[in-house]
Amino acid sequence: MESRTENLWHACKEALRERVDARPFQTWLEPISLTQTKQDGDVVLVELEVPSDFHRDWVGQHYEKDLRQVLADAVGTNVRLGYTIAEHVLVGADGEPEFPFPESAPRSQENGASQAARPGRPASNGRPSSNGRPASNGRPASNGRPSSNFSPGTKGPAAPLRVRPETMPNAAPRTLNPNYTFDSFIEADCNRLARSAGVAVSEQPGVTSFNPFLIYGRVGLGKTHLAHAIGNAIVGSGPRTSVLYMTSEAFTNCFVQAIQNNTLGEFTTTFREIDVLIVDDIQFFGGKEKTQEQFFHLFNDLHQRGKQIVLCADRSPAEIDGIEERLLSRFRWGLSADVQPPDLETRTAILQSHCKRSGLELSHDIVDYIAYNVRDNIRLLEGAFNRLYALNRMTSQELTLPFVQDALADLIQARVRKTISAREIRDIVAEYYSLDPAIMAGKSRKRHIVDARQTAMHFCKALTQLSLEAIGKQFGGRDHSTVIHACKAVQARLDTDVQYRSELAAVERLLTQRIVHA
Repeated sequence: MESRTENLWHACKEALRERVDARPFQTWLEPISLTQTKQDGDVVLVELEVPSDFHRDWVGQHYEKDLRQVLADAVGTNVRLGYTIAEHVLVGADGEPEFPFPESAPRSQENGASQAARPGRPASNGRPSSNGRPASNGRPASNGRPSSNFSPGTKGPAAPLRVRPETMPNAAPRTLNPNYTFDSFIEADCNRLARSAGVAVSEQPGVTSFNPFLIYGRVGLGKTHLAHAIGNAIVGSGPRTSVLYMTSEAFTNCFVQAIQNNTLGEFTTTFREIDVLIVDDIQFFGGKEKTQEQFFHLFNDLHQRGKQIVLCADRSPAEIDGIEERLLSRFRWGLSADVQPPDLETRTAILQSHCKRSGLELSHDIVDYIAYNVRDNIRLLEGAFNRLYALNRMTSQELTLPFVQDALADLIQARVRKTISAREIRDIVAEYYSLDPAIMAGKSRKRHIVDARQTAMHFCKALTQLSLEAIGKQFGGRDHSTVIHACKAVQARLDTDVQYRSELAAVERLLTQRIVHA
């Protein structure tokens, strides 16, 4: 069960998502952890852990007002912020752990007040390492918490990397979210291939043919969760394996700063010592020619040495604009797996899983209401749950269905469109083409029947929440690959066949009329 502090921070981050654009949120706010809260009179002291001094200063300058506001709303009183800098565990040539700053240097500063570290000061044991630099005694910092490079559930450093803060001041190494695991990832038809491949990658990183492993799908469908789950599983089974997760924007920022600081050689060396590289939102590499060139050479080096590469994108490789063909071809070397919007049963299972882990009891009516109305985005589904959790914690209000409907009114907009079933779509398309619906579910391969069947499959995918497998079953038990082929065939005809575009528009009008009058 998650702690109250973790759930409080989850709720606050969902509120921050509504205030901050997606890309800066992912880069600057997602890596932050809330480590503790403490009542001090009428003020709550909140300690946040950030990856670096640079990260703390940037957040303090650009996002502290938003942080204060959402935290104050959540706890119901004024807050005062303090920051803890996560240590980056390094390994020296003699195998002893090293730290970029002396242990005696203070790790927590309130309100972003910076205190300069003294990197030349010896550690308390006074032993120099074999590389001539002072070696740490490896003890945790005085606050008793492990560094950001320790994985929950392990007793040792999770991902030792030779990372110099001046080389990568704002990105590496990123902490894997301990809540994003395979156990907390609900498997269903919409994501089964991606999850199964992810498990295989985590068990044998760099060994399977799934290298690189590219996960793609629309926003909020669990790509980042799955990527973190892969990293957490690898760290859990091999604590000495170096795993680095970062966004494409963070990679670009590191690259640009390495050029500015004249540390490009160290930047390159650092990345090439990684065992598992996970890069999120690779579509944002589009148009950044120098970044693409740097990533191309890094990709080649890691792949040739059998290191695992995991990538995430909001679309398939073929649909990413502004990426050089040589890089796209490498993205296609391994396995590309898509994640689809979850069906009703999957959304219900996700909500029930959150209820079980948090201890919040929701009636079946409330779960059904949320699952039915929040459809295409798991992130919004979790946001709705987090809001109810926060309201229940802060107000002790009984969560009745009318209360929930009012509380989630801005997330769940009244839908003008009614639903339509796959069977209705099949029947309407059959009627338009003057066919018996049963024929479309049959085995006939006649051209006009295949065209009608593919058209119906296209609209089933566009207008229903059914999985590809479920759509295939409506047409004589065909598998998901047939549905994928049908949708691609329809798209190809739309690009070249004017007559077919007209037919498709006519069918869409018929379907719309049925939906409006349902």
